[in-house]
Amino acid sequence: MRQPFLPLLLMLLLVGMPDQCQGQQSKDKRGPLDFDREILKQIKDAYQAVYEVPEDVLKDLRRLYKEPSEKREESILRDLRRLYVITEQHELAILREIRRACEQPSAEQEQRIFREIERARRLPEGAVSPARQVSQAEKLFAKLDLNEDRRLNPDELPEQLQRESGRWDRNRNGVIDPEEYWAFYQSRLEWLSAEVAAGRIELGLKRGGPMPPAMPEDEDARPLVYRAGKLPKGLPPWFEELDTDKDGQVALYEWRKGGLRLEGFASIDRNDDGFVTIEEVIRYVAEGRQTDDEGPSSRLSQKKGKKNKE
Repeated sequence: MRQPFLPLLLMLLLVGMPDQCQGQQSKDKRGPLDFDREILKQIKDAYQAVYEVPEDVLKDLRRLYKEPSEKREESILRDLRRLYVITEQHELAILREIRRACEQPSAEQEQRIFREIERARRLPEGAVSPARQVSQAEKLFAKLDLNEDRRLNPDELPEQLQRESGRWDRNRNGVIDPEEYWAFYQSRLEWLSAEVAAGRIELGLKRGGPMPPAMPEDEDARPLVYRAGKLPKGLPPWFEELDTDKDGQVALYEWRKGGLRLEGFASIDRNDDGFVTIEEVIRYVAEGRQTDDEGPSSRLSQKKGKKNKE
């Protein structure tokens, strides 16, 4: 997965930039770059994308209906790239559906847009998209490269790279070139992502984030199994209503049978296995999101109201 992005990164890094004394002075004043902190920002953004992208895309769509523009279309695609791997051909397909909606807005056409979006491969939770890796790696390189010679000298290396310079300076010429830097960046991103996923680094997320690591199993302890009639307290009423086969979890087909939105299912099904478990619902409730007017409880009650009127 790494090699296809290397040529693009090298091209970005090797493009010449005119020397500007004033720009050089401003770089020197910024002080040392906290490389890990910058990468953790990218990882945090990836975890937030699960919640922010659907909301932001919907807002941008509604604005686009009123004032169509290429700038807003690009904003939608930029948001989607945070959460999906989208090919250029697929982007064009999404834009076609968006433009049809602009010509004749309707709930049905809006659904077609999101169905087209869902055809894209969704990134694992917390994964930084390949395109964003390239762009962010290039930006960090530019910040580190104080003399703008397209290589990192010993006095320009971040602390982490200074400690391991012998490992990454593969041609042993005393500097880190773009190819060597890209390998270091990817290694650091991979390590920090694993630390976050294991719960050893806290990102300070207001909602979502990696699931807490499982506790070591006690060989003598029996696994806790939930069944109908033996559910834990605090579960919202909609869970039992949707769990029609009474197996202690809500499958995707049961969710859809309840007439609920797929994005709601995705926001609760944290491991993307196609089932909403009791543990996932408990976390969902703990985050205070079950009171959302667009949540399952509200939508099920609305559906019941319609049936009663009929």
